[in-house]
Amino acid sequence: MGLPADGDGVAAMAPDKKKLAAATFVLLAPFYAAYGAWWLVVGLVRIVRWGYWTVRLLRPRLRCPACNEINTLHGRWECRAPGCGAIYMGDADRCERCGAGASFFPCAHCGASILLRSGR
Repeated sequence: MGLPADGDGVAAMAPDKKKLAAATFVLLAPFYAAYGAWWLVVGLVRIVRWGYWTVRLLRPRLRCPACNEINTLHGRWECRAPGCGAIYMGDADRCERCGAGASFFPCAHCGASILLRSGR
C-alpha cells in the first residue's frame, strides 16, 4: 500500500461514505436539536427555582404553610448534623460551626416543617 494519489497521506472519502455521513447527519440532527432544547429547558427551570429559593431566604421571616404564622429566620438554633450538635445564634440556613445546611426548620407555633430549600 502506497500513498494516495493526492500525495498528502490522506485518502479521499469514497462518494458512498460521504452520502451515508450526510444522510446520518440529516436524520439525527432533529434528535440532537431536541436533546439540546430539553437541556436548555431543564437549565432554565433550575435557574428559576434557585432564584425563587434564594430570594425566599433573603427575607428575615417566613410564613408557616400550616398555621400561617410568621417565623423568624434569625434566632437560636441547634445543628443536627452528625458529629456537630452546635447551638448557635444566627440564621437558620447554615450552621456557623460545621457549615451544614438546613433544609427545613420547625414552626415555633405549630411545629410544622417550613422548607428552606427545594426538595431537589
